[in-house]
Amino acid sequence: MPLTRIEFVNVASVEDFYQQLEGQLELEYAMGQNLDAVYDVLSTEVAGPVQLVWHDAGFSRVALGDWFARIGDVLNIVSAERADFNVSFD
Repeated sequence: MPLTRIEFVNVASVEDFYQQLEGQLELEYAMGQNLDAVYDVLSTEVAGPVQLVWHDAGFSRVALGDWFARIGDVLNIVSAERADFNVSFD
C-alpha cells in the first residue's frame, strides 16, 4: 500500500489548517470546515498508512492559540484509533 503523506507548513490560522488539509487529500467532495469533519475524513476516508507531519508546530501553536490543542487532540485521537496513522509535530 502506498503511503499517504500529509504535511502542514506555516499554519497561521484555522482556515490555513483546513485549506492545507483539504488541498492534500483527494476527496470527491468538499470537506466541512469543522473538527468533526476532520475526524470523520481522517478516521475513515483516507487510505493508510498515513504519515501526518506538522512543520513549524511552535509557530502554529502561538498563531492558533487554543485551536492548536483542539486540532492536535483530534489528530491524536485518530492516531490512537488507527494503527496505520502516525502524527508528528516538528
